[in-house]
Amino acid sequence: MSGSTGQSGIEVRVEALAAGGDGIARLPDGRVVFVEGGLPGDLVELDALEIRPRLARARIARLIEASPDRVEPECAHFGRCGGCQWQHLDYEAQVEAKRRIVQDALERIGGIAIEAPIGIVPSPAPYHYRARARLVEADSGVGYRRRGSHEVEAISKCPILVEALEAPLAALRAQTSRGGDEIDGGSEVPDAALAGDKAIDASGRGRRRRRRPTEWCLLAGSSGEAVARPATGRASKRGERSRVEIAVAGERLRASVTSFVQGNALLWDALADAVAACALAPRDGRSPGRFVELYAGIGFLTVPLARRGLEGVAVESDRSALGDLEANLRRSRLGGRVEVVRGRAELLRDLGERIARADVLLVDPPRVGLHEAVRRAIEEQGPGRCVYLSCDPATLARDLRALIAADYRLVSVRAFDLFPQTPHVETLAVLERG
Repeated sequence: MSGSTGQSGIEVRVEALAAGGDGIARLPDGRVVFVEGGLPGDLVELDALEIRPRLARARIARLIEASPDRVEPECAHFGRCGGCQWQHLDYEAQVEAKRRIVQDALERIGGIAIEAPIGIVPSPAPYHYRARARLVEADSGVGYRRRGSHEVEAISKCPILVEALEAPLAALRAQTSRGGDEIDGGSEVPDAALAGDKAIDASGRGRRRRRRPTEWCLLAGSSGEAVARPATGRASKRGERSRVEIAVAGERLRASVTSFVQGNALLWDALADAVAACALAPRDGRSPGRFVELYAGIGFLTVPLARRGLEGVAVESDRSALGDLEANLRRSRLGGRVEVVRGRAELLRDLGERIARADVLLVDPPRVGLHEAVRRAIEEQGPGRCVYLSCDPATLARDLRALIAADYRLVSVRAFDLFPQTPHVETLAVLERG
């Protein structure tokens, strides 16, 4: 039966949720099947069953008995749009599922015994929380990629976005319907549209040609301002707005639309404060004085730490984020406390020496986790405390396993639900050695 497809009519009871968001059930022969859209407690009839040697995948042909946690999605595009997978799951159940996903990854992949349930900080609101978005402009409209496809699901609105992003989304939709700037780098949303006024299309010349899909970055600031521009292919024009200000832990930080910013604006303060508390906690009766931060971004964590009295080094490689980081240190008058190092952490020849001189190391790597060279440097020369912020439980667990084998011990773990309506979760782990 390996690789067979198209089987249907099999009934299963969904037992749990996988890290990717699908339901987990068992076929009559005991094989695990991942059920797209399935929730724990659902009794479903399967459709489009694809059987592989060790597992199977399927969609729901018929919902026979609904999970008690199943709710009505708020978005009309749910099920087609690839942006959200869990709008049909009650929010409290989402939070509990994410706690279990983190704990399972640490135990199964990391080999770490978790004695007490891991704490998780829920989002203050499950909708209208996201201040950053990446949308695709295509002939069909503006929206997100469909699940497992390059096709674009055109949307009229998105209930997870903050209110300030409604204006640039509407401007993009209007521009697309008029033909806009059809090729080569996409088209610019006028500043007037971002302020909430009617969009002006100055490009409607030439005959309409098929549009090459263009990715757009949207970002909202803490005072209601918003910017949008193509993700690649064009530098900012003189006088064009390309950045906003965000409020984080008492700081006002500059953030460019193409720089990475944590998406959930409702948890910016809680996350930055939690990281600072972990970094600043006394150890052996002594307060830390020096830090090194890898993957520093715009200074989301760097500036609050420097404000609290620490001195250190911030390492970043992205050009846009570096500009924001340096500007934020200058405007906060903290440049004398922090040395900014331009470059990729894994390529720094003196990385080991730098982190060896620190009291605290902070890492906030991309989804793939720590580069092998970075992990090796931490294992060999890492300081007494490492604060690790991760957006992927599996790669976090892999890295923690390696660091624990190098004489670190896991002191604390806490999760933050930065991504309601999706299976994604942020995790904050603290390790110490010696």
